Amino acid sequence: MTIKLTSRDIGIDAETPDDCKSLGDVRQAIDTIDKQVIQLLGMRKGYVLSAAQFKETAEAIPAPERVAAMLKARQCWSKEAELSEDFIVPLYAQIIQWFIQQQTHFWHK
Repeated sequence: MTIKLTSRDIGIDAETPDDCKSLGDVRQAIDTIDKQVIQLLGMRKGYVLSAAQFKETAEAIPAPERVAAMLKARQCWSKEAELSEDFIVPLYAQIIQWFIQQQTHFWHK
């Protein structure tokens, strides 16, 4: 599933980066994007914590085969988005590890 967002979908006035009229416009757009990314990560955390209820033991949380499949998918998505897999894969490896820690902590509550 690919979701194509436009700048306007996330509250950016300039339709494309080339439509920005000033450095301020560019910075505002970047800040808006970053805020959306952070809000989406917060939403992701809710789903990660919800997954804990389906894990019978804390040892089931890391799920290395799932992590490997996730990283492979993100590698493909990075190519589709014309982003370097050398950037995206380690970024997501770090994100996933942090969420595993959060889920483990939540599971033990």
